[in-house]
Amino acid sequence: MKAKYAYAPLSLDESGGKSPHHLAEEHERDDALVNERMPMCVGMCVLLAIVYVLSRTGADPISHDSIASGGVRANGDGGLVTESPPILPAESSPIAPAVSSSASVSSSSSLITKSSSVTDCPTCPTCTTASSTSSSSCDGLVDPSTVSMGELRKKALASTPPHIIECSAATANGSQDACHLPSETRNAALSQKGATLWMTGCSGAGKTTIATALEDRLVKHYGKHVYRLDGDNLRTGLNRDLTFSEDDRAESVRRTGEIATLFSDAGVITLVGLISPYRGDRDAVRKRHEDQGIPYYEIFLDVPVDELKKRDPKGQYAKVASGQLKHFTCIDDPYEEPLNPEIILKTHELTIEQSAEELFRMLERDGILEGAPKLTPPGLPNPDGDVVVDLHVPPQLRAERKKEAESLPKVLITDIDLNWLQVIGEGWASPLRGFMREGTLLETLHFNSIVVDPFDLTGNGGRHERTTDFSNFSDRQAPDRVSMSVPITLSCTSFSKDAIEASDKNAIALVTTMGQTVAILRNPGVYANRKGGDYCTYVWSH
Repeated sequence: MKAKYAYAPLSLDESGGKSPHHLAEEHERDDALVNERMPMCVGMCVLLAIVYVLSRTGADPISHDSIASGGVRANGDGGLVTESPPILPAESSPIAPAVSSSASVSSSSSLITKSSSVTDCPTCPTCTTASSTSSSSCDGLVDPSTVSMGELRKKALASTPPHIIECSAATANGSQDACHLPSETRNAALSQKGATLWMTGCSGAGKTTIATALEDRLVKHYGKHVYRLDGDNLRTGLNRDLTFSEDDRAESVRRTGEIATLFSDAGVITLVGLISPYRGDRDAVRKRHEDQGIPYYEIFLDVPVDELKKRDPKGQYAKVASGQLKHFTCIDDPYEEPLNPEIILKTHELTIEQSAEELFRMLERDGILEGAPKLTPPGLPNPDGDVVVDLHVPPQLRAERKKEAESLPKVLITDIDLNWLQVIGEGWASPLRGFMREGTLLETLHFNSIVVDPFDLTGNGGRHERTTDFSNFSDRQAPDRVSMSVPITLSCTSFSKDAIEASDKNAIALVTTMGQTVAILRNPGVYANRKGGDYCTYVWSH
């Protein structure tokens, strides 16, 4: 039954002169209003009390079916139903895992949370007791100490969609040259190639020391772009969330390998110094480089453990011997030696300079220190201008070329001219492929060198083969110069000049004083000899 509320009658003095009849009507209206609003007020008070209890216990009214001590659950109609908790004896009272440690538990009762979402989750061992004075970092669902981040990473990497690639022009896991500046162009502009030198070995073998010496030489003496990646600059940033467990070491190697791949693809000579004890992890990094077409060198610093204990630069081997350090790689944790490294350095038998020199020679031999593709055999530098010139006519074409020469205008050359022709034809004057054009001759006379741009980085590619046009001379400087202090020109008479200009063949045959045709020069050009009234002709040999 609803409570009936009534008010004491007013005295005549308080009635304000109203009649008893009017006062009775007002009292009835007030009573009706109070009876109408009172249930809503009581309900609001109850709801506020429930919210307060829930906030103190840390329970979730949405995710749980019911909350002990006046909990709330949703009924089938969408309303809220309150429930009273059962009272159990203290000695048999379980404490539910989902209860926050801030909840107060008495000796004669227990707080129980009924939740279907908790029953399938592992119990957090640090949350098995609840006390108003104790605290726990667990949320009641999963104990973080039982989670294997290594397994989570493996699952995440294994589930990576295979269609995620950088651009549609590149294949999955393939080279990104289709989407970026081509490596050949980038390398030519930087005058070096990107490569990764992965230095592996036990602690104290000299990875950082040798890498530092090599970096110092390449940067200071040769102006190369080099960067070192090692534990010092990786574990303070990129890898600072990783421990020294097997799974975390694998992730460290994977991350470092990805960074090295990007650096080397950008043309940087990247020196990596990591123990990286597991062969499978290193092989995965190698494959990543090979898939991207990036040079990769595994450098094994092979030093006996007894020698490492003598060096002990960081005092770690002494701590291992005293028992202060456990699970130390190469002592009580495994190290898997490389099976086929590019170079093995026995640093206990070599000086630092000797080790760095061996790595330097390897880079020089493979053309890493040059911007152009390696054109010559190992151990030899590329020719000037990174262009191999060989203008000899192949045997199968000689008969055809001799027949063609018979129909061309003839230009007589001297013995000296014949010698210069041999120098040009055999590539000794590389990158020249013929007698000098006017612009090339002027560069030689004024600068003792000529500019070269074999990859056409600045629009100057092939400028020595084209007829000099000073009105449309390139205003962009070619990236390199090669020594060219001796003018290599071919003089001609007025008779030869007239024959060249009158011919429609756009080619001439060079004939020695003995009447032997020795070359066909194509695309001839004639310009005035600035030292006199004679003429010089440049013709490009094909």
